[in-house]
Amino acid sequence: MSRIVVVDDHPVFRKGLAALLRSDGHDVVAEASDGQEAIALVQQERPDLVLMDLSMPIRDGFEATAHITARHPDTRVVVITLFDDETSVVRALQAGASGYVSKQADPEQITGAVDAALRGAMWLGAGVARPPFPSQVAQALPGLTPRELVIADLVSRGLTNPMIAEQLCLSTKTVANYVSAVMLKLGAANRDEAARTIRSARSRQPG
Repeated sequence: MSRIVVVDDHPVFRKGLAALLRSDGHDVVAEASDGQEAIALVQQERPDLVLMDLSMPIRDGFEATAHITARHPDTRVVVITLFDDETSVVRALQAGASGYVSKQADPEQITGAVDAALRGAMWLGAGVARPPFPSQVAQALPGLTPRELVIADLVSRGLTNPMIAEQLCLSTKTVANYVSAVMLKLGAANRDEAARTIRSARSRQPG
């Protein structure tokens, strides 16, 4: 059973999230109302995952996420917030978040983000802005269309075809066709080889 800390400054929403996670089989070991309290509780509880709001007093979710992921690399952070703009998404991912979902998301999207992060995969919820695929990576993967680059990025982050389909609002068959095209263009014998190639291209980004 995974151990989770829920962080949000609105107590009713926070307790609702805790109840949702418990009903999905997770152990909510603590709740925090601000980023400073979250940092202290993570140090104390060493959870598997933190469900993190962004707009909070004392220390916001961006700062708390960066602190937690730097000092506790085994603890995943999934952001849940009202902000769905590209700037906030990029800042959260740069801070080390493994997932990003809107507070307006269906319960299944929230639990899906948590489950994906616990498996080591990246999850961006439906309606959340997708940061552009880094141009350096695109240059290292010539021949891929913009849509194939998005699919390739999600494959490299460990998402399955059904998970990609849900995020991009596509059918699983359409995603499978895109994945096959990506593998063909990359000369990869299988999905794992394609994912390694894409991660390697990402790791060669300057800076």
